[in-house]
Amino acid sequence: MVMTTAKNTLTKFLVTLVLVTLAVASTGCKTGVNRSLRVSDGETVDGGMNTVNGSVRIGRDATVGGTSRSVNGSISVGEGSKVGSLSTVNGSIDIDESVTVDGDLGSVNGSVESGRGSKIDGDVSTVNGRLQFDDTEIRGRLTTHNGSVTLRGGRLRKDIIIEGRQGIGRSRKLAIKILDGAIVEGNIIVEDEDRDVTVYLENGGEVQGEIRGAEVAS
Repeated sequence: MVMTTAKNTLTKFLVTLVLVTLAVASTGCKTGVNRSLRVSDGETVDGGMNTVNGSVRIGRDATVGGTSRSVNGSISVGEGSKVGSLSTVNGSIDIDESVTVDGDLGSVNGSVESGRGSKIDGDVSTVNGRLQFDDTEIRGRLTTHNGSVTLRGGRLRKDIIIEGRQGIGRSRKLAIKILDGAIVEGNIIVEDEDRDVTVYLENGGEVQGEIRGAEVAS
């Protein structure tokens, strides 16, 4: 059932990407097939960035008003930029320092990371990829199936949710590290009873809610 849900989600993502590409004339989005897309330092793009088989590179102090998506490629955002939601199927999402994300972040097969002073207004999710944030404020929740979670400083307003494992041979073990004064205002919830999840609270890391289905390292 979990695998079927993931496939349905991926299918919906691809359909949405095609529809967005077809509507590019009226939305002002940048699109590409078999090529990467770039936004220069300081540039403003009113729409989003959508590509198949290519990466999305957003420079420093840039503004991208719409959602940026890639099917097979990574997404990076330079220091001080403001962007909308970011999502990729096969690729990582790498956010530099002092970036504002007005929306969600999502990767199926790839990590999601952000630098110091960044702010994320939505949810963050991966299927197979680590979640790692340095001194970042996240207003939504973090969700993953097979990825580790590391918060160094910063604040998470909602929950960390570990959903059921996906894929043959995936490890039962998974680590959640709340470090260096990071605060999780919500809960840590492990939905898979067969998962071996350990929560590490170090150097002032704190979970204000409940920890369910995971062991706290002593």
